[in-house]
Amino acid sequence: MFFLKFIFYNIHLVLRSFFCLKKTEKKGVQFINYIEAKNDVKLENDAIKKAAKFQSIQQFFINDNFTGLYGRNTNEYEQLSNKYYFIMSGLYDDLVDQKLLTASELDTLFESPEKVNQNNSKEKLLATIHLKLLNRVNDIQKYKEVLKNIHKAQKDSLIQFDKNISIDEIMSITKRKGGYSLLMCRHYLNLNSSKLMDDCWYNLGGVIQMTNDLFDIYKDNQENIYTFANRTDSYITAKKLFDNQVDLFKKSLKDLAYVDSKKQKLLIQLSIIPAFGYIALDNLAKIQNKNKQLPNLRLLERKQLIIDMENPINIIKLLKHSYRIANN
Repeated sequence: MFFLKFIFYNIHLVLRSFFCLKKTEKKGVQFINYIEAKNDVKLENDAIKKAAKFQSIQQFFINDNFTGLYGRNTNEYEQLSNKYYFIMSGLYDDLVDQKLLTASELDTLFESPEKVNQNNSKEKLLATIHLKLLNRVNDIQKYKEVLKNIHKAQKDSLIQFDKNISIDEIMSITKRKGGYSLLMCRHYLNLNSSKLMDDCWYNLGGVIQMTNDLFDIYKDNQENIYTFANRTDSYITAKKLFDNQVDLFKKSLKDLAYVDSKKQKLLIQLSIIPAFGYIALDNLAKIQNKNKQLPNLRLLERKQLIIDMENPINIIKLLKHSYRIANN
């Protein structure tokens, strides 16, 4: 029975994504272009594509699955908030990566967006969207608390450029950065607010951030960013850390106050997310081979660290991992 449910829910998800994902991504680009023209701001093409792509993925693979607990997909209002979030996220990353604002200016941007420098077009647009989202959430106080925590996590992440950073520090930053980022998105949906729901989103966000780190080992090596994925001494260590986070996510999902059938469906639909992480861990196991430790990952070629998800073998592995996660 579980196997049939797994096949049915995943076929439905794949088909829906195949027919709708690119369309939603295209609409995302059009919306960003509209925002650019309206605010007289020009964003980098790569940033536009990234924001459009990820708002589409977020909508279909996360948001629509959670609203499915109520027998519906996200509505237009929720989808618009999702688009605003990814524009804001991209602008924030640009301002931080390009060091266009000082730490105190970033603090002001989050705490008092109405006081931002009106001469900086990107900063002005970020503040405008930030204020707009503040007016769109149901619980503004809880939302502001999440904002405060994600902003602190982003500032703390600067020590990930320090080669002496400990694994414990890395994991704290990783979980908070991923957890609070996704928890922001929870506030854009009309879901019953509860600590159990927040915990589920927070722990899933940690899984997503760790998965990203596993896929970005080569890029992070080039940028001298230290993550659990490129700092670990062995595949076993990395897998244990990832297993622990996946277990936290699964437990928090199972603790949700919904009937078991709905929670099982949600777990099946979301299991594809950590499955990507296990594909990357499989690659680390291959690199380590039968040795006790991983080699210096910074000395490896790009092709050894990049995961080709267009490879049919990896697609099959993805489904196997997804099935194991959902059925365990």
